Amino acid sequence: MRIITWNCNMAFRKKYKQILTYEPDLLIVPECESPDKFNTKFYDDVLWIGDNKNKGLAIFGFNDLEITIHESYCKDYKYIFPVTVNDNETMNLIAIWSQNNKEDPRRRYIGEIWQSLNYYKDILRSPTIIAGDFN
Repeated sequence: MRIITWNCNMAFRKKYKQILTYEPDLLIVPECESPDKFNTKFYDDVLWIGDNKNKGLAIFGFNDLEITIHESYCKDYKYIFPVTVNDNETMNLIAIWSQNNKEDPRRRYIGEIWQSLNYYKDILRSPTIIAGDFN
């Protein structure tokens, strides 16, 4: 399985063809606009989270991979996005776009990741990939 992560720095709909040449099965894209803004469906499945339709975290599935939000997903960990990936076998993916939490210094960048991975520790008992933009 080929997993690629790319912080596209917004306007992914204008850039996606560049990354497709690498033939991803899973593609994690921080700073991606909502898929509602795409004119072309170049993926088989997509999940997206974000407060701003111009800048969120997307996970794209290709080659008939199905991705679903993991049952333990908690919105308190902004841009830490656990999903289940279904192919011939099931695995978990925790997609990350680390942020500078200005209100809570303990949750800045790696602090948010540390806290979220402790929260999601049960997921880590199964095959799990952690990928994204750790800043």
